[in-house]
Amino acid sequence: MADVSSETGAETGAAPLLVVEDIAKSYGGVRAVDGISLSVPRGSLTGLIGPNGAGKSSVLGMIAGAIRPDRGRILLEGEDIAGLRPYDVARRGVIRTFQAASVFPQMTVLENLLLGVPPWDGERFVSSFVGRRAWHRRETAQLEQARSILASLQLSRHADSYAGELSGGQKRLVEIGRAIMARPRLLLLDEPMAGVARTLAAPIEDLIAKLRTTGMTVVLIEHELGLVERLCSPVIVLAQGKVLMQGAMDELRADPDVRRAYLVG
Repeated sequence: MADVSSETGAETGAAPLLVVEDIAKSYGGVRAVDGISLSVPRGSLTGLIGPNGAGKSSVLGMIAGAIRPDRGRILLEGEDIAGLRPYDVARRGVIRTFQAASVFPQMTVLENLLLGVPPWDGERFVSSFVGRRAWHRRETAQLEQARSILASLQLSRHADSYAGELSGGQKRLVEIGRAIMARPRLLLLDEPMAGVARTLAAPIEDLIAKLRTTGMTVVLIEHELGLVERLCSPVIVLAQGKVLMQGAMDELRADPDVRRAYLVG
């Protein structure tokens, strides 16, 4: 695997945060994922691209625990998480967003973001009598973080609005913001630009770009290749359930097999 530029925040030479080994998944007679192996450098923003049906979302689903692989291993810092339930994977710091934005419509936008953090100490019975100052400080910090994220997403004026009243693109922003509030070890973004108006695309891209400076490790599925080229290194190309190639976008564009499989066809 090629070294990741220091601009991405990746730890060059460090052991990968995630290693996927020979995973496969079939649905009936269709092999959606056919022996994929890949690794995700710690602190990188790794792009995962390919034509429809290449197996991208299935790979993310297996990493996140939503899909049980037929075979193979998924190693998160050396621990095999393949086949664990989604909430067990999430407890280990793997958070995923989906192609269709998901919000809690009867809660405010601010409340939706605050749902991303682990349970507050103040919500526990014992903690209501012990360490009140400590949990109050944490609650205050979490509120400040949520409001800061809303500001970066240009959603501050909607903080007290019900999330169900937002546009599809705004709901996407809320979902990504909630995922960031969880401070994941590994953030899986499945087509964050899907259904987003042009006016909202820039805030989403800016937010994802800022993640590189925080040291967060991100895997991004996206069909908008310009965005992938601007943000991601490395980029992994899937085709027909297999890894076709990995590298920088300029290398991928120059490869005839990649052009035939995706970039041109």
